[in-house]
Amino acid sequence: MPSSSGLFANDISLKRQSTWDWPESQSVISKFEDFLGTMPDRSNAPAIKNRLADLSSLRGVTMLESVVAIASECDPSIAKLRELLSGDVSSRTVPDIDAALSSMMANGGIPNWIKSDVQLLACRVLVQNSLYDEALQRLKLIAVDQVSDPSTYLFYSAICQHHLLSRDECLESLSRLLEREMELPTRYAITARLMEADIQPLKVDSLDEISRLMNDVERRLTLGRTGKLVRDKQQTIVDKLDKSIEQLEQQIQQQQQQKKQQQQQQQKKPSDGSPNPMDESQIADVKGPGEVDNKDIGKSSGWGNLPPAQRKEAIQDMTKDLPSHYRDVVEAYFKKLSKVPADR
Repeated sequence: MPSSSGLFANDISLKRQSTWDWPESQSVISKFEDFLGTMPDRSNAPAIKNRLADLSSLRGVTMLESVVAIASECDPSIAKLRELLSGDVSSRTVPDIDAALSSMMANGGIPNWIKSDVQLLACRVLVQNSLYDEALQRLKLIAVDQVSDPSTYLFYSAICQHHLLSRDECLESLSRLLEREMELPTRYAITARLMEADIQPLKVDSLDEISRLMNDVERRLTLGRTGKLVRDKQQTIVDKLDKSIEQLEQQIQQQQQQKKQQQQQQQKKPSDGSPNPMDESQIADVKGPGEVDNKDIGKSSGWGNLPPAQRKEAIQDMTKDLPSHYRDVVEAYFKKLSKVPADR
């Protein structure tokens, strides 16, 4: 059977540019053999050792899955966790999964590199069930060079960061992952490029960000979460929308003021279009009471006071460069806002 180095020969230029690499399969096998030698019960060690030969032709996520599968035959705490991960995984079962992970981590007989692999596989399952907060918290406890499949570590870290709107961290994870783009599984490479293109233009306080925050809150509510974190995120959405409304109202008023000034300047010109002699020969001594109408710039909760035509124009201005579903989100918010009493 060809060696892993021959089967997965890497381009020299890629090795120089990349900050990570897959571990050599023979190194994984050797570490596993050392682990087998420390097991208290070695009755099934020969059968497990025979399975280690299969690792020589593996790399990436298949290596990760195989390592955890073999490790579960070596230790009951890993077997229990693997069984939990194969069943119902939800916010309801997260405490049981956390307890099983903690039990495995406290087991001094399990090598740290196997613990990292088991945690990574658990994080993958958590992400697949939209439990991004829990997954990212666990991923932060391990490092890319501690696992049998660095690509899975970087890929699922990026997914968590993408959904939780950690833009810079997400772009960093994607950048590292794509250092070996040509060697990645196709689904990793394509999804990584899509995530990169999606989150790159994200700007703070934009309607795009607000819409994503709304989606995140909806996800948390679907998971049955209504605690302080969710309430804080809901308040953040309201604050950001209020800020956008206030900025838009100011822009509208500035445009109205400019339009009014232009109209006044046009009214000063003679009807026949000839130059005004006063403008060319002297400074006009024009006096007036110096009074202007007070302009109500509005409060964040006074959106409903705008005339319907202006409100419609404002919504169009805010959403003209965004996909249609963002417009629906903003219009729904404004309908609710217009029903709020002005003195609330």
